[in-house]
Amino acid sequence: MTLPVGPLSPYVSPEMVLQAPTGVDFTSIPPGRLIPASQRTAELSNICQRATALVDEACAQPLRATTDSVILYGPGVRVGAPRNCGTEPARLILKRWPVLEIVSVQVAQNTLPAVWTTVPAGNYAVENPVSGLYGSVAPTAAAEGGQGILVSSQYVNWAYGANGLAIDVEYINGWPHAGLTAAAAEGDTALTVDDCTGWAVTSPLTGYAGATGTVYDAGAQEVVHVTAASATAGPGTLTLAAPLQSAHAAGVLVSSLPQSVVWAAILFCCSQALTRGATSTTVLQAPGGKSAGGAERAQTLREQACEILEPFARII
Repeated sequence: MTLPVGPLSPYVSPEMVLQAPTGVDFTSIPPGRLIPASQRTAELSNICQRATALVDEACAQPLRATTDSVILYGPGVRVGAPRNCGTEPARLILKRWPVLEIVSVQVAQNTLPAVWTTVPAGNYAVENPVSGLYGSVAPTAAAEGGQGILVSSQYVNWAYGANGLAIDVEYINGWPHAGLTAAAAEGDTALTVDDCTGWAVTSPLTGYAGATGTVYDAGAQEVVHVTAASATAGPGTLTLAAPLQSAHAAGVLVSSLPQSVVWAAILFCCSQALTRGATSTTVLQAPGGKSAGGAERAQTLREQACEILEPFARII
């Protein structure tokens, strides 16, 4: 059971949820004996989408790789610049993390209309690049990486006073994540996906090129490494370092998200299933205690998921 093809695939698929060792019965959603399988698949897909939204809400940011553009004003709270014409670079705190790559930086005096100057490559850098794992540019499950970048003080300084500058930064952050929009055959060296964001960047710290991810497809699950992408963001084709070992249907997920994040999303799925009460029971336990009902259990699962996601939460 895979997801319908569409943009922004959720962090887990119905198949992944059904196969996980949760002990929760999803077969009665929606309730009714005559409900067709297509409706059950659709609602389980909706549960996966809602669980994904809950993951991002708990982290105060999307965890999937995104390309973002943010305008900061400084020197100020998010923009630290050296005083007295110091040579050390300015430090900018962006809104999302971990930063994988800086696409561009522009600066302008904070007046209207703004006249933007492009900062040349080599005059900015990721402050705390992700180290990746096993030759991959994708961040590890240890929630490593930074939220800041460094920009030459030639372009970001106190020349116009506090908040006298506007700085426009476009950057890529997060864990590459996508779903197949077309079936792939055994031996193929490319995947057609709904989002190429982050899959083909190069790590400024290690020099690794491309991200490693897992194709979540039950018994055909495999690990792939991406070497190139047809687009920097959005739908496109990912070129693989080695041929596929198995065939995969459209809708299958390919992701570099940490397994802990995937498990948190599954727990959010379970909490929704229990909330409806279909699997809610009260069971006696020795010595005389009793287990929590569906609503209480659902709340416990949500709390567990949020606790798992704490290391991935955006701080500022």
